[in-house]
Amino acid sequence: MPRNILLLQGPVGPFFKKFAQQLESSGHNVLKVNLNGGDLYYFRSGKYLNFTAAASVWPAWIESLLVGREIDRIYLFGDCRRYHRQAIGIARRLGVEVYVFEEGYVRPNYVTLEKDGVNGFTSACEKEGIHERLAKTAVGVDEAPSEPVSNVFSSAARHCMQYYIAASIMKWMFKYYEHHRSLNVFTEGLYWLQSGCRKIAYGFSERKTGEAILRGGKKYFLLPLQVHSDMQVRQHSDYPSIEKYLEHVISSFSKAGRDDCSLVIKHHPYDRGYKNYSSVIKKMALVYGLENRLHYVHDTDLPSLLRNAEGSVLINSTVGISSLYHDTPVKALGEAIYDIEGLTHQGSLESFWSDPGKVDQDLYERFRSYLIDNTQINGSLYTEVRDADESGLNWPLALKDEHFSEPVKHSAAPEGEAASIIDLEQHKKKSALAVEQPAFKTAAKKIAL
Repeated sequence: MPRNILLLQGPVGPFFKKFAQQLESSGHNVLKVNLNGGDLYYFRSGKYLNFTAAASVWPAWIESLLVGREIDRIYLFGDCRRYHRQAIGIARRLGVEVYVFEEGYVRPNYVTLEKDGVNGFTSACEKEGIHERLAKTAVGVDEAPSEPVSNVFSSAARHCMQYYIAASIMKWMFKYYEHHRSLNVFTEGLYWLQSGCRKIAYGFSERKTGEAILRGGKKYFLLPLQVHSDMQVRQHSDYPSIEKYLEHVISSFSKAGRDDCSLVIKHHPYDRGYKNYSSVIKKMALVYGLENRLHYVHDTDLPSLLRNAEGSVLINSTVGISSLYHDTPVKALGEAIYDIEGLTHQGSLESFWSDPGKVDQDLYERFRSYLIDNTQINGSLYTEVRDADESGLNWPLALKDEHFSEPVKHSAAPEGEAASIIDLEQHKKKSALAVEQPAFKTAAKKIAL
């Protein structure tokens, strides 16, 4: 029988619309929830509902929707957003499957799709039993599609601007919506413009610095930064900000006694227009006596930096996987899917400076193959690849069958679980008592509860 599928927020752009069309072509029933004008702009035809009430209403509203429409599977992008975290918790209690899209673990030619969650919420890369699963993974026989992607940055930038403009124009309709970052189209436009200008400027100003680092023959450790608003940092690490992270690492490096090494800090390209840590880093260099051994770069080639580094220190960025690919030791300071024995340094940050260890390349190859086999889809969320399906992705056969074929039979919930029996009438009464906002009652009529 066909599934009843609910789509929550997707990546900026038309991907979720195309994905919905492919699901419907496969015989499934698809309903989309729009939370702001950007969502509506990219999903303004087909079956959708606009959630326009206050965020406090969301948990009761989404629970009523899941029950009333008998939803058995949810797809969303980004599992750390407030609306999504609450929806995931409710879905689990009701026995509804949740699948999460995210940028690729293996980049640049892949997209991530995992059941239950990604990164720190991963199920496929859960640490318990990971070595046993990797030992069973074949290397060198992978037949998964791997067509190259192109024009990702320009496509993402274009869709991002359209999304923000639509969200700004239709703000009156979604006036209670709370985004995980600013939705102001003017300030965001200025940030992107500033990013472009800085990229040009850094191309000239950092040329000598980059060449000196890469060709100077001196040892260095690499510190790749993540986006300042990265929710993976907020959710899956103990650092409240990038500044605190910088202070921790720089302080530790200053005490390591590695006078033969420098610390190279690499800015994230997507954060170029939003943040500049130059003044912060200069102050820390003075405080910790690292004036000549602390370097800050923006557009120096990352693969080249990784290949020549003694090791890389990061929170939970996927740059860690790239570092392992280049046989460069990694120290992860947050929850990261690749932070397992044999791949990354398992000791303290202090011990990493003196003895970063070596990467087990056989284990890495198995890990990479395991990721591609179980969690990766060839393509991009913002542009299409050759041989793409209707959604714009090049799905491997196993994942295509899992997500587009009809299920054979719904399995019953385990005895004793709250999700095994749902009294719909009682559920309606509880929801009516818990939620008094008129906006919710109006929306509830639309979903025929």
